[in-house]
This record gives sequence, C-alpha cells and structure tokens, in this order.
Amino acid sequence: MNKNIEALQEEFEKLEYWDSQLLDFKIQHLGDEARLYIQQYRPGYGETDYCYEITFLRCYKVAYDTDAGWLASGNRLADGTFEQVIAREYNIKDVTRLGMLLSYAAQDIEVSEYNYFLNRYHIVVANMTIDIICQDIDIKLVPIAEQNFFWKHLEN
Repeated sequence: MNKNIEALQEEFEKLEYWDSQLLDFKIQHLGDEARLYIQQYRPGYGETDYCYEITFLRCYKVAYDTDAGWLASGNRLADGTFEQVIAREYNIKDVTRLGMLLSYAAQDIEVSEYNYFLNRYHIVVANMTIDIICQDIDIKLVPIAEQNFFWKHLEN
C-alpha cells in the first residue's frame, strides 16, 4: 500500500539537503533500484563526512536529463546556418578535479502519488533532473569514505 505522501515529503525535509553536494547517482539490478547520494550538511558545521544514501526500491520507471544536452549558446555561421554549442563538452568520469562536480547540488525533492501503490519522486539537481516512480524508499546516513563513488580515483 502507498505510504503517506506528506510523511514522505517531511522525511526529505528533515534531511536539510538543499544546496548539498550530490555525490553519485546509480541505477542497479536491471533498473529495480536507484540510489542517490547527497552529502550531509549540518547548520553551523557545514559539510560532514557522511552522506544520505536514498535507495528507491522496486522501480517502475527511472528517467533523468543531464546538462550534456543543454545549450550554452548558438552561433550563426557565414552560410546562414545555426550552430548550437552544448554546455558540457567533457565526460564526468574523466574530470581531473573533484571541484568540477561542485555544481551538482541538490535543489528540490518532491513526492507525489503515481497510483495506489507507486510514488513519483521528482528530484532537481543544479545540472540534472531525475524522475523516479517506485514502490518504496530507504534513507540512511552512511560514511562517505566507505562508498565506492566513481570519482574516488581522483583523490589519489
């Protein structure tokens, strides 16, 4: 049965995730699970060595858009055609400095009912939007050092 939408929304609000660093987004087990990692932020302390692992369980649909398709500008060429320039011309996995990931900050998580046993989660990050429809979620606080994030090789 569908969890109470207001209670789920309150659970997210308690995380105080706004403008916190998005550390990773993974889709696993043939799309059955999606995991979002957002660094914990505590007022008065700033960023901590922990992150929230938000696991979306029994997913029906996972869709996302990234800034790879966003237009930064356009140029009219001499022949009159229009050349579009994309905003990002590098692969995230190839960035040489973790600082390049700083623009990926959580902005908003909105919960709504999709049907009587599925919920929709609309997640806005500075450089991407994510829509997940699933049966359940699990939120836990985990140490960042124990996670296998794709960017960890950059720290060495």
